Amino acid sequence: METRITKVGTSVGVIIPRYIAAEGGFFKGSPVNIEYKDDKITISKLHKPRIGWAEAFANYAKEGEDAMLLPDYIDNEAMDLI
Repeated sequence: METRITKVGTSVGVIIPRYIAAEGGFFKGSPVNIEYKDDKITISKLHKPRIGWAEAFANYAKEGEDAMLLPDYIDNEAMDLI
């Protein structure tokens, strides 16, 4: 698809057609990564590796699966090993 670069303030931009944005799951305010390499501009979704962790840990807590596996203190036996 051919399009033109437009001026946006002191920068430039490209309008992403609605059907492409919808197909890719891009919405206003979506975080994206933009790269320029080998004469190409690539725009991709910015995946945050810890998305959903808070909900997962909350579910573990509800199920009682959040018990500590190691003590949060060092006892005398451990001190002797150090």
